[in-house]
Amino acid sequence: MNIGKYIFGVREEYFAKVDATEKSRQFLVYNNLSLMFFVLVGFTALSGVIFGLMAFNQWIIAIGIGLFLGMICFVLLLLMFFLNMTTNYKDLYSTMTEMNPVFDSFEKEPIEQWTNEFALNETEAHKDKLRDTSQFTSTGNFHFSSVITSSIKVILILIISCVVANAMEFLFFHKSLNESLNKIKNDKTIQVCAQLELTEKNSELNQKIVVAQWTLQMLKEDPKKPFIFINSQSILLNMQVLDMCLGKWKVLLDVLFALLFLTPFVLLKKSNEYAGGIFLKEAALVDISHSLMFYFLSERARRRIKHEIETKYNYDQLLTKKSHD
Repeated sequence: MNIGKYIFGVREEYFAKVDATEKSRQFLVYNNLSLMFFVLVGFTALSGVIFGLMAFNQWIIAIGIGLFLGMICFVLLLLMFFLNMTTNYKDLYSTMTEMNPVFDSFEKEPIEQWTNEFALNETEAHKDKLRDTSQFTSTGNFHFSSVITSSIKVILILIISCVVANAMEFLFFHKSLNESLNKIKNDKTIQVCAQLELTEKNSELNQKIVVAQWTLQMLKEDPKKPFIFINSQSILLNMQVLDMCLGKWKVLLDVLFALLFLTPFVLLKKSNEYAGGIFLKEAALVDISHSLMFYFLSERARRRIKHEIETKYNYDQLLTKKSHD
């Protein structure tokens, strides 16, 4: 089964000249990467539903928020994945990003006389030549800009993982959290403090009164929007109580979710199964062959048009007249 084609474009034709063992191995590693991608997007969508329930206490709005966050995560993670998919075939990568030397090597060829079939054969021949001369992998040179881009990507991933980690913690411990919130709601000290009136002399007491009143207000259920998930209307209050309940365990869970989100990006960056794999090599060869074929077709048309103009008109006189004008 080839799941990677739906996310990373791992198509069967890329492996036409690759042995079956290597083909199966590449399918396996990209299937695993695709599954990790779907798991991360699913976690983010579920997080949106959880925060939507906490904020609005309505399933329809919560599901809409979950789908919205899931789509945002889908686009961002896909962008981050593709930015990390760089091949270790340095010479091949240089050829793909700078095709002018390849085009110049065909400058003296009679391209205007080529048929489509001949141009396609020349393209495939050059593609096979590059495949045979790009057998050994090499790492790229260090550049300071890579540190900046990597830092931005890591920060973005950590932000997403932080949102997901908090949502999953609410999901895992929502019963304990509701029990703690009910204890706060029924606490006599808070109830008595909330009933006091503000004074002009004691600002510290006023602050406690305001906090107590606000806390009880957030814990009061609205008959029109009854509590569905967490018995509180304030996400900030929920976060504070959750942090107090979990203590150091919350830090551990946050770190675990951060590692979960960072794992596929580390694999793409460091694992030779991806950077040194056949798929990225063949994908680069396909891009090079497409660029070369388009060059042949456009250059053939340009030369034929130029020849037609030179045949029908005196090309040198036209250039001389244009320079005088």
